[in-house]
Amino acid sequence: MQTPPPDTWADSLLLLLTTHIALTEPIVFALGFAESIVFLSLLVPSTVLFLAIGGTHSALGGVFWPVWLAGAGGAILGDILSYAVGAHLKKKVTRVWPLSKNPRWVAYARLSVTRYGIAGVTTGKFLGMARPFIPVIAGSMRMPWQKFLLASVISSLLWAGLFLAPGYGIAWFMS
Repeated sequence: MQTPPPDTWADSLLLLLTTHIALTEPIVFALGFAESIVFLSLLVPSTVLFLAIGGTHSALGGVFWPVWLAGAGGAILGDILSYAVGAHLKKKVTRVWPLSKNPRWVAYARLSVTRYGIAGVTTGKFLGMARPFIPVIAGSMRMPWQKFLLASVISSLLWAGLFLAPGYGIAWFMS
């Protein structure tokens, strides 16, 4: 049976994974990274793709743990880069798009960092549009590096696991 042509780039990505299962970890790493970068996160629906990739990879006999760590590793690296950009730009970060056009996101990110610290950064990973903004704002506000890194590692592991695991679970249940 011949595979139908993909309709979207997401379909193309899933077809690529089906054809080349060994590329799963690098692709999931890149998606986790993109989801944590302020500008890229607006263009890449990593969360939805994680669900699909989990099911596809599991159905092909793939193992959860390496993919989970790849997704979390990409998200951590993206958080670190975003934090560094914020630390470099300091207060100027709010003049850069998309932050300049969304002062509510900046206010929310500042509130998360100042009021809740590690917990604010950790929960921010699960709040859609806030996800990529909190690391940048944390860097611009000079949140202590060790606290930020701890929050990033915890939140990235939880986030990647939460969105990859259902696909693996469904594929396991159906087998």
